[in-house]
Amino acid sequence: MARRKSSNASSFMKAARREEIEALCKRAFGRIPDRVAFPGGRSRSAFMAEIGDERFVLAKRDSPGDATIEGIVMKVLSRTGLVPRVIRVVDEWVVQELVDGVRLPVYLDGLETVHERQAALDLALSSLAELQTFAHAENLHHRVPRVGPDRDWSDGNLMRARKISEIVDIAPPLLDYGKLETLFTLDPREFVKADARPGNALVCDGRIVWFDWEGCGRRHSLDDLAFVLSDEWTAIDPETESRLIDKHLASFARKRSETEAFDYLMAFGVFHMMARMHRAIRYRYRDGEWWSREKCLHNDKIGVTPTEVGLMCDRARRWSLRVTPLHTLAPWCENLMEKLDLALPDLGTLQKRRAG
Repeated sequence: MARRKSSNASSFMKAARREEIEALCKRAFGRIPDRVAFPGGRSRSAFMAEIGDERFVLAKRDSPGDATIEGIVMKVLSRTGLVPRVIRVVDEWVVQELVDGVRLPVYLDGLETVHERQAALDLALSSLAELQTFAHAENLHHRVPRVGPDRDWSDGNLMRARKISEIVDIAPPLLDYGKLETLFTLDPREFVKADARPGNALVCDGRIVWFDWEGCGRRHSLDDLAFVLSDEWTAIDPETESRLIDKHLASFARKRSETEAFDYLMAFGVFHMMARMHRAIRYRYRDGEWWSREKCLHNDKIGVTPTEVGLMCDRARRWSLRVTPLHTLAPWCENLMEKLDLALPDLGTLQKRRAG
């Protein structure tokens, strides 16, 4: 009986989802779609609809207000050619054109040389900086809400290392939380995409197109740089990483000093990696095994793999050594890698990795 009840519930959910999609498309396009697909999986709210010869992406947001703000932002930024064109906003749904392209992590994974990866990431960072500049020229930073990092954000992320320690049963790092708090006290005043992870970028006809602007707001311009460079799918060697930072730090720092900007980038990046690692390790221990790397990569999932967690852990170790209040995090990262039996892949040639 329990199985039959579960099956009926599943059928009801499928029927309800189908009715929601058909009603939405009637409002947005005046007709039901010829075909519907879920590139990110059926569990996600966004889907692709084919209407005649055209294809669109419809993404559901938390509220009509959130959708309206995102629609305004995308309408302005789409003039750069670096953001999908918005068709309309229907209640909490943002209807936009479908851009054909390859997600940046998948594209990077298929490249074999340092030079190729650096060129792709250079293009991605240049496009983000261009979008920030264009947004300010259009006064978008006055039209979007302020979003962290505030005390709640920093408090939560400062505790990630402690939570990871509890999961894997190692001693937590001894951090000076008071000093670390001061790294996040800069007044957030710039427009940022936020969630500027490579998974939200498409490589398309020699350009990078950024989508999913749900989280954009007024924060620190350096956050977008950190999101790209600290992501688990940004698999580059330290030398390439340094070259990219040297080239792009000033563009994202704006009027901040180089030292202030660099310290913020390192600290924000480390705690962003702590958040990503915490999720990945939590799923690893919940399921009792690592996930399939190919499925994570091609389905835009967090990297619950020894390769990606190892890359982040090593990067967090290196970055923590660049900021005095974070120095004690370095030996903790080494302990974590040993506990999880993580080996850093050889990124010298950056040949396509097939780690499970």
